[in-house]
Amino acid sequence: MKKLLIIFFLIPFSGSSQTDTTYDSEGEIISVNQKGIDELVTKYKKILKNTGGIEGWRIQIKFEAKREEILPYQIRFANLYPNISAQITFDSPYYKLSVGNFRTRNEALKIQHQIRKKFPGSHPVPCIIDPNLLKD
Repeated sequence: MKKLLIIFFLIPFSGSSQTDTTYDSEGEIISVNQKGIDELVTKYKKILKNTGGIEGWRIQIKFEAKREEILPYQIRFANLYPNISAQITFDSPYYKLSVGNFRTRNEALKIQHQIRKKFPGSHPVPCIIDPNLLKD
């Protein structure tokens, strides 16, 4: 009787844990998706599209009232740190020079620590970032 009860309880649980496993030509597992994961990923992509990106961080270097006054700072930064992207944005009434695309504040703080000597007024600021710009 105990064996029957155990069987009746375990069979429904094993059936509900369905997975969609993808294999390559050598028979190795490429991905394992539980039922519903693809729907959640699609929903997340739709949310990102509606918001214009994901919440992230950049380091603000400088802000000025005129674009011509901020361009030398962008050139100087690009020459000193060519592997970190720099962009100028207009947030009325100022032009702001911000650098990097970071997922977390801690990532931004690491880079800020590196550039602090050359750009002492730099500080991390939250922003919406295109997911394609983030490094893996």
